[in-house]
Amino acid sequence: MKTREVPIVFQCEQQSLIGVVHLPEKPKKIAIISIVAGGPQYRAGFGRQLIKMARRFSAEGISVMRFDYRGLGDSSGSDAGFENIGLDLDAAIQALRKLEPMIEGIILWGGCNAASAALIHGPHHPAVTGLILANPWVRTEDNYAKVIVRDHYSKRILEPSFWWKVLTLQYNPFPALVTLFKGLGIKGGNKPSKQSSQDNLPYIDRMLMGAQLFQGKVLLMMSDLSLTSKEFDSLVSNSNEWQKAMSRDGVERVTIKNADQAFSTHEAREAMLLAAEKWVKDFETS
Repeated sequence: MKTREVPIVFQCEQQSLIGVVHLPEKPKKIAIISIVAGGPQYRAGFGRQLIKMARRFSAEGISVMRFDYRGLGDSSGSDAGFENIGLDLDAAIQALRKLEPMIEGIILWGGCNAASAALIHGPHHPAVTGLILANPWVRTEDNYAKVIVRDHYSKRILEPSFWWKVLTLQYNPFPALVTLFKGLGIKGGNKPSKQSSQDNLPYIDRMLMGAQLFQGKVLLMMSDLSLTSKEFDSLVSNSNEWQKAMSRDGVERVTIKNADQAFSTHEAREAMLLAAEKWVKDFETS
């Protein structure tokens, strides 16, 4: 299907946000808005993945918007963090619906802390009917330590090369021991999660509230080689509330084999996009 890529500038709190909308010749009634992961990224995404995703879905008739929220990429203003982009997302939804008035439902697409942002903010907007979440970011000091002990050091200590490096002073074991002690619970106490400037709740609590509130469909795309993915699984497995939220009808999980956090190989990216395409087609017919 023929498509157009239309640059767009819209306002949020007196700041100019920059985006691109991929418009199909015959658009469907659902659309996708991609959220950029924080850090040194912008609306193209890591390895131009958001561009590839947008062109792929728009060729199938689904409008896709990519945009930089305040303080990222080409947009003006200061970056307040993924926990505080609710107004940016509202402005993006309004701008897309003004450009394409026929849109009835919007799917938010995000990876890492952009997935966290989608879960925090998306459920509060009535236009959002679906979430595609890739390896959501849920890092805390204790959870990270537990995952490192379970999935890294438990394997490393069985490798002769590890002990050879320790004995020949090629490896300093003390930082690893600190992490090990934390993971085993020898050092008590949790480091408080980063606080939201909006309501003073830790962002992971806000994610859980979003997961409990949202009644639309959710696709979890998890990478089997990603530490962030393992941290999310650890969080869910240790919380009855998270388990209930992630096991309800409408939540689907797909694990991409041999994939890292960013789906950086061609094979992993293709598997991820195919899984998303299948889910969106099912989403359309439901």
